[in-house]
Amino acid sequence: MNSTKLLLDINYGNYSCKGASNIEMNILGNFLAIDVGCLYVTSYKEWALADKEDPNSQFIYSYSADATYLEEENNYIYLEEDISSGEETPPRLKITKKQFVQLLDDWQELVCKTKPKEVIIKHEHGHFFIETSDVKWEKQ
Repeated sequence: MNSTKLLLDINYGNYSCKGASNIEMNILGNFLAIDVGCLYVTSYKEWALADKEDPNSQFIYSYSADATYLEEENNYIYLEEDISSGEETPPRLKITKKQFVQLLDDWQELVCKTKPKEVIIKHEHGHFFIETSDVKWEKQ
């Protein structure tokens, strides 16, 4: 099982990725925390669901955000970190379009609407799951 952990910053109300089991899950954590947050869930969902072949569509097959580069190909969404890293084959997360939309829906329902202190996203047997908790924090 792979996972990433995000924590809520109680001063600013946003999340930050605080660890991941591998680079792909780190990419996912940073994408949700930095690029999506709770303001842009609908925008990314619209991008994923758009008919990019439609000449009137405002969307194309790629999307560059602050922390992540997204690309759609053959019903998959690929998420990469900084595309200017210079790596010939940069690490990237491959997720079906259906899983991507479901993950955004789950993020909206489980995270944005309730603002839990801790979010853990697990990838197990080809599925993504979001777990939340309101653990007590100790001052550091």
